[in-house]
Amino acid sequence: MTIPQDPIQFLTLAEAHAIDGAMLSTMEKFMTRITVSSMRIITKVAEDLHIHAEDLDSSQIVHWIEMDSQIRQEQGEDAAFLKWTSPHPDLDFEDTRQDEVTTAKLSSHEKFLTRMVISAMQALVAIAKDYSTHIEDLTVAQILTWVERDAKVKREQGVEAAFLSW
Repeated sequence: MTIPQDPIQFLTLAEAHAIDGAMLSTMEKFMTRITVSSMRIITKVAEDLHIHAEDLDSSQIVHWIEMDSQIRQEQGEDAAFLKWTSPHPDLDFEDTRQDEVTTAKLSSHEKFLTRMVISAMQALVAIAKDYSTHIEDLTVAQILTWVERDAKVKREQGVEAAFLSW
């Protein structure tokens, strides 16, 4: 018996292996995984809004994730795009940041995810611009190549990779 696969994977095993094999620090690999996963969410948001991903603003991302969260709450996890639940849904941590995510109708876990996705936009916009393409058309190989190149240049300059500052 085979288990049906969800067509959306935020990071495939092959992509994770490619990132693991890259000439990057542990933190750079972690941030690359977040960037690839965020790209998949950003692409879906842009698709639903019928715009290019680089034209999204953070308020649109927040609103979309709120709507997805509402769908998950009302219709169940299978109806939502983001298919994850906290193992401790009643365990919330205090949100002391003051940004556009603070007032969103999201759990603390969802707010954390939302902030990661918004933060990844800066790197994704730079990567897409470098390749003269749209974010939704980027490949994982392009992201990885860009991150490796950026990390190498920054190491030679004696500073951390620029994309880590997002």
